[in-house]
Amino acid sequence: MDPIGPRGLQQREGALGCPQEGLPSPSESSELVQECLQQFKVTEAQLRQIQASLLGSMEQALSGKASPAPAVRMLPTYVGSIPHGTEQGDFLVLELGASGASLRVLWVTLMGVEGHKTEPRSQEFVIPQEVMLGPGQQSTLISWTKGFKCSGVEGQDVVQLLRDAIQRQGTYSIDVVAVVNDTVGTMMGCDLGVGPCEVGLVVDTGTNACYMEEARHVAVLGEDRGRVCISVEWGSFSDDEALGPVWTIFDRTLDQESLNPGAQRWFLAILQETVMLLAPECDVSFIPSVDGGGQGVAMVTAVAARLAAHRRLLEETLAPFWLTREQLVALQRQMREAMAKGLQGKPSSLRMLPTYVRAIPDGSERGDFLALDLGGTNFRVLLVRLASGGVQITNQIYSIPEYVAQGSGEQLFDHIVDCIVDFQQKQGLSGHSLPLGFTFSFPCRQLGLDQGILLNWTKGFSASDCEGQDVVYLLREAIKRRQVRMKLNVVAIVNDTVGTMMSCGYENPHCEVGLIVGTGTNACYMEELRNVASVPGDSGHMCINMEWGAFGDDGSLGMLSTYFDERVDQASINPGRQRFEKMISGMYLGEIVRHILLHLTSRGVLFRGQQIQCLQTRDIFKTKFLSQIESDSLALRQVRAILEDLGLPLTSDDALMVLEVCQAVSRRAAQLCGAGVAAVVEKIRENRGLEKLTVSVGVDGTLYKLHPHFSRLVEETVQELAPCCEVTFLQSKDGSGKGAALVTAVACRLAQMTRV
Repeated sequence: MDPIGPRGLQQREGALGCPQEGLPSPSESSELVQECLQQFKVTEAQLRQIQASLLGSMEQALSGKASPAPAVRMLPTYVGSIPHGTEQGDFLVLELGASGASLRVLWVTLMGVEGHKTEPRSQEFVIPQEVMLGPGQQSTLISWTKGFKCSGVEGQDVVQLLRDAIQRQGTYSIDVVAVVNDTVGTMMGCDLGVGPCEVGLVVDTGTNACYMEEARHVAVLGEDRGRVCISVEWGSFSDDEALGPVWTIFDRTLDQESLNPGAQRWFLAILQETVMLLAPECDVSFIPSVDGGGQGVAMVTAVAARLAAHRRLLEETLAPFWLTREQLVALQRQMREAMAKGLQGKPSSLRMLPTYVRAIPDGSERGDFLALDLGGTNFRVLLVRLASGGVQITNQIYSIPEYVAQGSGEQLFDHIVDCIVDFQQKQGLSGHSLPLGFTFSFPCRQLGLDQGILLNWTKGFSASDCEGQDVVYLLREAIKRRQVRMKLNVVAIVNDTVGTMMSCGYENPHCEVGLIVGTGTNACYMEELRNVASVPGDSGHMCINMEWGAFGDDGSLGMLSTYFDERVDQASINPGRQRFEKMISGMYLGEIVRHILLHLTSRGVLFRGQQIQCLQTRDIFKTKFLSQIESDSLALRQVRAILEDLGLPLTSDDALMVLEVCQAVSRRAAQLCGAGVAAVVEKIRENRGLEKLTVSVGVDGTLYKLHPHFSRLVEETVQELAPCCEVTFLQSKDGSGKGAALVTAVACRLAQMTRV
């Protein structure tokens, strides 16, 4: 195609043999017009190339890569939220550059979505040409556009320049809250009736776009959570000649005659059809701005005020969950005192129960053992084979329905026997009598290795006629009621915490502490027998089941308990009991979060202050959601999706605040747990008169294992509070099952040594 310009036109005129006036004939003129217009036709392939080039430049600029220079700037506006309809108040707005050579001053009153809408009052002032191009007295301006060329302004903070100008007048008291690009103002000022607006587009004297971006993609911010509005500054796109294939001689002529040749070339026509063509997977609505950027600028200011107020309320609410070192040291000291009293048989919230486990495995244990594991919503039966080549485990999981866990004792133990019978039949063990270890993960006072009196139910169990009874006796009575031929050689009744310690002790001889952080929480450790007043003897060791879930039941945790802890405690099946457990374990953390969310909603901080029905439902917010929400691999949109699946109609701001609530609750739980472990290892160190103790802690429980940060926070707290102890945490692979078999195996080994 021949170039169409003054020179090309002269050549064409001579060739066509125009009339004496030098003009082409009508048919030739029509052909010439069509040839000119043909240059403005853009193919789908060219559009997709432009789309890919623009997207690549956007991603390059966001990542902070300076070479080669990106074709768009992608400037953070520090607008971190869009309106949600509750914004109210009076605001003064100055609008410069939105409609050419003018300055508009507006008084904007926001009444919220439900309030009466009022039209902004405004006055427009024309800016003389000599001011637009003369010296300037103006966030930092990078470059002028739209015909402005004031000197001494580019590279300066426009807010400070405005404040200086106000001060020079000397008669006004005006606080500049926000400086906003007109494109951002357009996005923020859209009618909320059609849904959230997350993209702004201006096509007027100039053109630009902005949108809400994930903060983690914006390198200059150094943030990994939340969102920020990005001004694309796409008017300069094609400085790298990316638009070359669609660039005409007319565009080049216009560019060269402009104030800024080589910049600000981008314009997108036939908007709706083109977007549908290039982004068919996106449902995009275009909403004309009623008031340019004026209302939007006021909305930016209003949103900033709302976020600041909500931030204050959120921080006030979560402040009690952010524990100081002094508070953790005090908790460690209180636990040490309670441990000492419990061991001496004095009144204490820590029972410090002897387990009659006197040794950890030494690796020589061999044989086949049966194990039972009851401690939560599931019941397991296991066959454990200990051989020189390692441990082989076969197990079957059976559910414990809520009506069984909270029914009669007979019903519960009959169900357990049914499960055992089923397992033995499937494994061909009917009629066999194997040594059995029973992991019973509830507070028991053991009278011997195979006798355990249930002190009280925890973890949601409340089966009647069991507390105060020997659970091994209850099991044997259930076998009689079922009238089945079954021989049970119960060698040991074991707490799951002890089982966890023994399971890890089979692999690591330094493991002398057991820790459970799952549905419930507890700890055990190897104590010097001379310190255990309830068991005769001065030499050797005894594993002590601390039952630390009840720590603080005497009121000693009052200084750390919050309003939300009290609500959770009062709604539980055991009010006033297991107070430490209710601040740490998986059964309760989700409920603490739910009560905090209810409180924040009532204060208007979350969900636009609207009461959400699903939040009224107890246990709707499972603790597993904390682990999912706090995962570092999730973007804020994914966090939002998890919460929306619960029926929470939330914004991105809401999702970010829910995340902070989860972090505060789980962090406190981990720190409390770490302070407890620090008390235990320091006790062991002082018992042995060591300057430095090397010890391992065997750990089990879904909260500890699955939460993305819990284990690290526990370890950091222990390191800070017990610096003289080198503590290693070992995750148990099957503590409650394998551990029960190992307790049984160790007991059999020690009994055989005694007989010899």
